[in-house]
Parts: sequence; C-alpha cells; structure tokens
Amino acid sequence: MPHIELPYGTTMLSVEVPEKNLIGVVREKPVPVRPLAELFEEVWSAPYGMDHPLSDFRPGETLAIVVSDHTRPTPTRTLLPLVWERLREVVRPEDVTVVIATGTHRATTEDELQSILGEMRDSFHVVVHDCYRDCVEVGTSSRGNMIELNRVVAEADHVISIGTIGMHYYAGYSGGRKNIFPGVGSAASVERNHAMMEHSESRPCTYEGNPVSEELVEASRCIAYRFIVDVVLRGDGLVAGVFLGEPEAAHRAGRDFWDAHFPVEVPERADLVLASVGGHPKDINFYQAHKGQYNASLAIKDGGISYIAAACPKGWGHSVFEDWMTRAGTLEDVHRIYREEGFVLGGHKAVYLSRDCARLDLLLQSGFSDEAVRSFFMTPVRHPSEALAMAEERFGEDVRILVMPHAAATYPLLPCD
Repeated sequence: MPHIELPYGTTMLSVEVPEKNLIGVVREKPVPVRPLAELFEEVWSAPYGMDHPLSDFRPGETLAIVVSDHTRPTPTRTLLPLVWERLREVVRPEDVTVVIATGTHRATTEDELQSILGEMRDSFHVVVHDCYRDCVEVGTSSRGNMIELNRVVAEADHVISIGTIGMHYYAGYSGGRKNIFPGVGSAASVERNHAMMEHSESRPCTYEGNPVSEELVEASRCIAYRFIVDVVLRGDGLVAGVFLGEPEAAHRAGRDFWDAHFPVEVPERADLVLASVGGHPKDINFYQAHKGQYNASLAIKDGGISYIAAACPKGWGHSVFEDWMTRAGTLEDVHRIYREEGFVLGGHKAVYLSRDCARLDLLLQSGFSDEAVRSFFMTPVRHPSEALAMAEERFGEDVRILVMPHAAATYPLLPCD
C-alpha cells in the first residue's frame, strides 16, 4: 500500500492509500537541482533579451529593488546578495531602496523582514509597501484604468525585481510584472485590475489575451523597469531554474520552463483528491492556500471530495474574504453579496471558494476551530484518513483517488482540457 507524505505547515502528514484505488500522485516532472550561485552566474553572463544587466546604470542614480513579501517562498535572502555583488560595481548602497511587494496583503513584520532579507536587512533603506498610502499615478492602461504605484518605485531611476514564476489562477502566471503590479500597486488600481478576473481569458497559464495579465504588463512599462531575477521552484521549494534579464524576455523563458515541468496530465477526474498546498509559506493563511485548493478541485468529479492540508497559522488572510464568507448564511448568499456590492478585493476568493463548495465536499485540515471551518462551508477533519473513510463510504471499494502533495505548484491537465 503506497505510503504518502503531505506537507503541512513546517511538518509532514502521512497516509496510506490502497494501490488499487490510486489514480496517481501528481508531481512535477523531474528537475535536477544545481547550486543557486551557479545558475545565477550563468544567466547573469547571458541574460535574456539584453546585452548586460548593468548597461543602463550610471553612478549616483537611484535604484528600487522590489522583492516578494512574507507570503511567497522566493529565496530572496540568497538571491539578493548575489545581485548586490554585481550591482555594487556601479550602485552605492545609499542610492538603493528595497521595497517589499505586499500588494494588498498585510504589512510585513520586522521578524519577517529579517527572514526575507537575512544579512542584507540593514544594508539598504527598506520600505514595506502600503497599498493605501504614498502611491502615485504613473499612467492609464489601454482599458482605461488608472495605474498607481508606490512612489519610491515610480520615481526611481532604475527598478529591478526578485520573484518567483508559477501558475496563477486568473493572472495566468506569477512573477515578473506581477511583482510590480499588484505587488506595489494602490488598492484602487489593483481592485480595478482584478475585477477583470471574470473575463473568459483570465485563467491559469494564459498570458497573451488575458486582460488581467496584459494590464499588469502595461503597468510595469510605466516605470524604469530594467531587469528581473525570477526563479521557478520545485514542489519541495528547491530552485529549479533562474531567469534573469529584460522583464518580458526573462519571464517568457521562465513561463516556458514552468510549462514544460509543472502542468501534469492525469487520466481521469477523481472521486477524492488528497492534497496539500505545499506547506509553509504556501499555507501561511487560507487566502494563500486557496491557490492549491483551486488546483486540487479541478481534478475532482462533480459531487466528489476534496481534502486539503493547510495549517493556516495566520488565519484566513483577508478581512473582506472572511467577512463575505461569514456573513453568508448559504453559498448563494456569497453570490448575492457579490451582485449587491460588486467586485471587492478579497471577495473574489469568496466567490471562487463558494463555487467549489457548491460542486464538491471540501474537507480542511488546519489550525482553525471546527466552527470557523464550517462557517466557510467546509468540513473540518483531523487527518487525511478521515477523507479516505468518507470517500470509501460514499463511492464504495472502487473509489478513485488522486494525490497532490504540492497542489499550489502543480496544475492538473485532464483529457478534456
């Protein structure tokens, strides 16, 4: 009987799945691991879409380095020293501001800053982006939406970003331009952009033709965005590839790499999916964990069961998301609130979650109380074995089971997709 481990926070959960019932374990295609410094040196010497990363830099000019916040697994504390070792040839430390791309998330704490920046925490001035303060207009998108970005980033002579490329369920992909917008966008600008998520092309792994994504690109072109340093991570968090260069060219290379390794074909939709979103920090809160829950739900038949392991030590993750879900007495109430109040950041995840709850039974193993889980129309469980027992009772001894140990990092491709 296959023994399977699922990441849960900083620990692992173990479960045995009968081999006769197991459709498969969804994992990324094998990617060899090489030293990060070695990968970095290769792309610094031959960056994508540009001759040399520092060709436009002049002494005395200001630089904003935009880096991922506490909700992202980007290895910034390792990458930033590698970047600075090269930048210091032409850039003074006093001309550098590191900007934490919180988007519309809560402020990054001092302990989290130390974890993100490591030995470089005190090397530069650091600004934690606040989407409600000190943002300035930088332009208007082709769709007529005003774009506002963090003042430091908007006014810098040069901007670079350090991030992670992966699938995003309505912006197509993370990384690159997404570090700039919504990463350092105003709440109002981000809300206008994310309101386009209902468009048919606002979907995973779609870049061109995706209105959300295309506006993010337009926003990034309103500033002096010189180059990106983005990584693609394996499900276990190790770096699979580094992509450095002109923002669009390097991001395109990263997308192609991700597409070659992380969408995984599965032969059929399952009765039960046992999934982890991938452990910390992907399950730091449910707002982030939802990405893995969304992927897992794609692989389940109507009326099936989805088990999600997500520790969520920092709670639900967004006040609007929590408000809409707890105010709703029924799943239809979530959609009524959406119709009455319109698109509001955080509420969009309530809509997505309610759609899955209407189609499936969602079981959540987490740090929440049972009452809190039920208020979000999910069923609390203490171990994946409970999900197995429920599925066997509902579907019989021939129940079909799929396992996704890193659901936030793998995208299931079904025969009809």
